[in-house]
Amino acid sequence: MAELRVHGDGTTTDKPEEIASFTADYGVDFEQWNIDKLEAEDGRADEDEIMDVFDEEIESLKAQGNYNLVDVVSLTPDTPDLDELLSKFDRDHHHKEDEVRFVVDGRGVFTIHPDEGTSFDVELHPGDLIVIPDGTEHAFTLCEDKNIQCIRFFQSEDGWEAHYD
Repeated sequence: MAELRVHGDGTTTDKPEEIASFTADYGVDFEQWNIDKLEAEDGRADEDEIMDVFDEEIESLKAQGNYNLVDVVSLTPDTPDLDELLSKFDRDHHHKEDEVRFVVDGRGVFTIHPDEGTSFDVELHPGDLIVIPDGTEHAFTLCEDKNIQCIRFFQSEDGWEAHYD
């Protein structure tokens, strides 16, 4: 279950409708998909299974956001060069397209720095989807177990490309 933490005033919530309402004020979409329909045996599901199980949701979101490329990324403590890879995410950056992530397994935190208003964290868990609009400054951090598996959506055929100021 996701958790919203607002910097500075101590506000927190794990109620999906409150998270969606709060983030919408900053142009960030939050929703939940039914993660229970994915039945991974012996740990994590493989990419093909994930894509098959969530095909309907993927196709709908692709059409809504004009996303052309969809993949699955898996990070664990055993991922080669994980710390180097994470150092790229854990810096404030923005994109020239939306950043869209649906968490299948594990968890991670997006810290959003809106142009106006206070910064906030959204900790995502399995079943949580976030859409951060292009140009929005943000950072991503894995939780202490350094474990996440996500479906990623891209408008560009080139995939993920951060821009640092």
